[in-house]
Amino acid sequence: MLERTFFMIKPDALSRGLTEEIKNRLIFAGIKISAEKELVMDLSQAEKLYAVHRAKEFYPGLIKLITSGPVVTLILEAEGAVAKVRKLIGATDPREAAQGTIRGDLKEANIFTEYGTMKNLVHGSDSPQNAEYESKIFF
Repeated sequence: MLERTFFMIKPDALSRGLTEEIKNRLIFAGIKISAEKELVMDLSQAEKLYAVHRAKEFYPGLIKLITSGPVVTLILEAEGAVAKVRKLIGATDPREAAQGTIRGDLKEANIFTEYGTMKNLVHGSDSPQNAEYESKIFF
C-alpha cells in the first residue's frame, strides 16, 4: 500500500553538503519526494518533534543540535514507506549502521557533537502514526 512518511536531513548533514547525496539515495530506492522545505527549526518545533525523548539525558543536546542550523524536511511516498525509509537510513548509532545505509556510508569519524549528542545525519518516522504527527509540525 502506498504510504507517506516524514523524513528530515539534519544540520550535521547539511553542513557537510550531503543533502543531494541523501535525496538521490531516496530517489534511487524508488521513494518519491512529494514535499520539501528547508528551514531553521525553532525551539517549539524541536520540542514537539522530540517530545518522546524529553526525559532522556541526551535531550538537551539533541535540541541544541537540531536547532543549530538549517534542516531539510521531506514528505516521502512509497509502498511501505516507513519501513523502506527506516531500512535505508540504518541504525540510529552510525557506528552500528550497515554499509549501504545512509548512516553507515556517510557517517563521520567522530560522531559526537560538543553537546555530547550523536550526529546521525537524518531522522525518519518510526510508524505511520508518528509520520502523520511529525509531518504536521512542518507542513
